[in-house]
Amino acid sequence: MRLTNSMMSKNYLKNLNSSLENLNEANTRVTAQRKYMKISEDPATALKAMKVRKNLSRIEVYKENLSDAQAIFDQYESTISNINDIATEAVSQVLQGTTGTSNETVRKTVATTLRGYQETILAAANTKYGDDYIFGGESVGNTPFKLNGTGELLYNGQNVNTGTFTDEYRFVDIGVGLTVGTDGEIVPKSAFNVSNSGSTLLGTGVDTNGITNNLYNLLGEIATKLENNDIDDIQLYSDKLEAKADDIRLQYVSIGEKTNFISYFTERLDAERINATTKQNELESMDIEEGIIIFGEQELAYNACLQMGTKILQPSLIDFLR
Repeated sequence: MRLTNSMMSKNYLKNLNSSLENLNEANTRVTAQRKYMKISEDPATALKAMKVRKNLSRIEVYKENLSDAQAIFDQYESTISNINDIATEAVSQVLQGTTGTSNETVRKTVATTLRGYQETILAAANTKYGDDYIFGGESVGNTPFKLNGTGELLYNGQNVNTGTFTDEYRFVDIGVGLTVGTDGEIVPKSAFNVSNSGSTLLGTGVDTNGITNNLYNLLGEIATKLENNDIDDIQLYSDKLEAKADDIRLQYVSIGEKTNFISYFTERLDAERINATTKQNELESMDIEEGIIIFGEQELAYNACLQMGTKILQPSLIDFLR
């Protein structure tokens, strides 16, 4: 078969263009520091990398959930710390107002102080984090504590002394295997509960003596007795207040358990992210030294191709005219 100059030129230009494409592809990979630019170039590795990326996205979601949970409990800790201080101070004030040396004036002064504590506690119990009420339980979008027309305290619409209250849950997925039971409800041990119940915080119902278990109401009842100089059975109320102050203190201390749990899982997710990122780099990232060598080889091939062209391509009439 006879090779004409035209055939040689076309074949040369085809090879030259192919060499240029290889050089450009090597340049693109080195610049992007990727082993491949298209899934079709390495389907098996790309599939593995996609699984790793999916795992990384999952880890980021879990970390964000934990970060939000930590912020909620930080606000919870700050608020309950204030309530704890108020409860402790209230105990001291009641003792001062019920001693044998206190008179009616002192008692009324203490009563006024307790009324002030009530307002502070009510405001604290309605604290918000973002748009959510910290102590709203499952109903974080509505103000948890309100006073009705007769001044009775309500929690999520129910009287705290006479209402029926159950455990409240608001779960977030933190990567421990979220499971939904046959009843359509999330299995508690498979997720993290970020709900903070206001009914648990301040207390509900009354005891066998008919004394309220709610801190807000208890302060109000003691204030009323002191205002009326009615201290015959004040010791029962004083003892109840001390017990409630102890309960608030225990709730305050128990926050550490939840924050430690969050810290543990955050550290675990950080370790998982590092491992996943390392695996992703192994599957997708190009070794920069190897990439430079490949680019250098393609550049050398392209330059050699250009030099060969000066011998293959025949001079044209324009070249002679020059």
